[in-house]
Amino acid sequence: MDEQGSNNTSFLNYEDLETYLNRHNSKFIWLLVATILSCGWIIYLTYYNSRNIGLFLTLIINRLYKGGYIHIGSFSFSVLSGKVMFRDVYYINQDMSIRIQDGFLIFRWWKMYNPKQKQHDPKAETRLFVTVNGFEFHVYNRTDLYARLQETFGLEPTLLSARRDEERGPEPRNHAQNHALDSVNVQTESPEPSSSWRSLIPVIKLNISTGRLAFGNHHLPQTLCVNFEDAFLTYATKPPSSHLDQFMHIVKGSLENVRVMLVPSPRYLGLQNDEPPRLMGEGFVVMQSNDVDIYYYQDEPGLVPVEQDGSEEAETSSEDDKLQDLPPCWGLDIVCGKGTDFNYGPWADRQRDCLWKFFLPADYQAMKVSEVAQPGKARQIQAFELRMNIIADATIDLLFTKNRETNAIHVNVGAGSYLEVNIPMTVGENGYSPNIKGQLLHVDTTSSMQYRTLLEAEMLAFHVIASYPCVWNMPQSWQCEIEVYKATYHFIYAQKNFFTDLIKDWASDSAPDIYSFVPYSWKFKILFHQFEMIWAANQHNWIDCSTKQQENVYLAACGETLNIDFTLPFTEFVPATCHTRFSLRAEDTDMRLSLPECHPSRYPLLTLAKDYQSVKLPGDGAASRDGQGAPSSKTSKPRWRNITKAEAGWVDCWSVPNFLLIIDYTWHPIYPQKADEQLKQSCRFWFWFWFWFCCCLLTFLLLFLTVEMEMSPDSQILLYGPLLRALIAIKVCSWGHPNASASSQI
Repeated sequence: MDEQGSNNTSFLNYEDLETYLNRHNSKFIWLLVATILSCGWIIYLTYYNSRNIGLFLTLIINRLYKGGYIHIGSFSFSVLSGKVMFRDVYYINQDMSIRIQDGFLIFRWWKMYNPKQKQHDPKAETRLFVTVNGFEFHVYNRTDLYARLQETFGLEPTLLSARRDEERGPEPRNHAQNHALDSVNVQTESPEPSSSWRSLIPVIKLNISTGRLAFGNHHLPQTLCVNFEDAFLTYATKPPSSHLDQFMHIVKGSLENVRVMLVPSPRYLGLQNDEPPRLMGEGFVVMQSNDVDIYYYQDEPGLVPVEQDGSEEAETSSEDDKLQDLPPCWGLDIVCGKGTDFNYGPWADRQRDCLWKFFLPADYQAMKVSEVAQPGKARQIQAFELRMNIIADATIDLLFTKNRETNAIHVNVGAGSYLEVNIPMTVGENGYSPNIKGQLLHVDTTSSMQYRTLLEAEMLAFHVIASYPCVWNMPQSWQCEIEVYKATYHFIYAQKNFFTDLIKDWASDSAPDIYSFVPYSWKFKILFHQFEMIWAANQHNWIDCSTKQQENVYLAACGETLNIDFTLPFTEFVPATCHTRFSLRAEDTDMRLSLPECHPSRYPLLTLAKDYQSVKLPGDGAASRDGQGAPSSKTSKPRWRNITKAEAGWVDCWSVPNFLLIIDYTWHPIYPQKADEQLKQSCRFWFWFWFWFCCCLLTFLLLFLTVEMEMSPDSQILLYGPLLRALIAIKVCSWGHPNASASSQI
């Protein structure tokens, strides 16, 4: 009995515990319950509250917004610190998707607000700060554009955007109402500075860690991706470029480790038969740079002013205001820093063409001339300007393949190189004319051939102007002007096959048929200022490709100016005959010869040239410009020489003050009867063939040419034995010597 009683007192039941707590007036049970509930509430707030809020926000937003699907994984905020945090946020519609892994924004509400602060000040204090991790922006369709194409071509509408337009029904507004509404919308920002949200948040800072922009889908073989590791961006406004506009939007910042790539599209429906010439990581790198600075700007258009009388205008308008009456500006400036590389070629151009045709399909309709904005309407942006500056040394690689082997043209450019692109936003009576211009400094070009040297130039400037008429199949005119300063070009016969392979790879894509054929013509103007054209003139076309002390015979044409003009007409589809005219004009041109140290005639040649210099009369007008005995023109101005210097063993052989060469060539293209696709491709092939033909004009001439050559009467020539042998060697090589295939093999 005692043992049983002791066991009962050792283990109390619930009634005994309640009796004990009531006897001692204890609140322990409530403390225990509160502790458990507090722990549960803390766990809920820490792990589940933000997710539930995100779920509720997702349901509410998608019920109210029908333009796409918005998902918020978690959402939390803190009033005291002005911080809002979010995770797993994405927005998806028919055309694009935006995904954010996580991030937060801080609104500094404690900052003093001054309604009288300077309006549109980009240096104002920052109130809103946003940080985003894992940002992705993907464009994969253009539903509205394809819906318009369906309507244009009279097809049955199958896209959702077209159905939505039908469901909306016609709008009862007339033209006058739209005109008035546009005017009101434009004026909403301007009356009072404090009425705009920009007065409260003048500057917004955005930091992105690991971002990607993608353009493509599973219908395209490649997707264009722009990847970067860190981005530090700032949005602000500043005064406009013209007093007629409201203000200017600006976004400036820097990006680190930027890569523009062509990546194979996941779940591509076709066959990946076209392999890239080079794979770098995930795909083919088109451009990469360690540091990139961007500056985006866009004017907010104002209203077109009402025309005033002459006397009133003179009183109210100043000269500065008249100078500022420029159209609204819109553009993007890109500055590339260290580690900048560009890669392009036939394969990359084919992928660009696929992306262009999908995202910017042709509608084959005549373009409408843009109407001039009337007084009271918003001013029009005339063009978009893109500028790219390179402030450090960069490389440009032109890659192509032959028999699954990669070949390359490697170009090194110096700091100060730039590119400018102007794209019109309006259409005139004659269409529109985009243009591209730029310059490359300190150009050093090599090839993947064993004889690597190709071109050296101090500066290469280019300007391309394209003219698109209003009717899509009317003749187009393309103009290309190239200026090269202090250039040295190295020719060998094997380059003919090298560039032919490049042309074939570029022309391997299917060309347009008669239904999409557009007539066009290319006008080229190539101007060399102070040039050297060097030919390797070894016997039997055997070339020494060693990097040091090459044992080659060289023949060079050096001059002050060389102007090459020609036009490539492609105005007919599969023409019976084609005619091309080339014009070469050179001034103050010399021909020079160099023999290697091992050549038995080197020292006799130098002795003859030196003796000729010593026996010339002082007043015979044949004094050399750089001290080497040779014929010369009447002027004694020193001329630029890079490699062909007299102290390096070069001898002047021929001097021509003025030289003109005109070549008329009419050729009859032969089209295969069985391969219809090759017949279509031949037109595109001949374009690139004639471009290469112009580059090779000084190397060899073809058959069936009409040649007109003019030289000034005071031309002088000295005939040396090695000079004749070098000319014969170049002639034999240009006509295809049987041993020519062995060139650049030693």
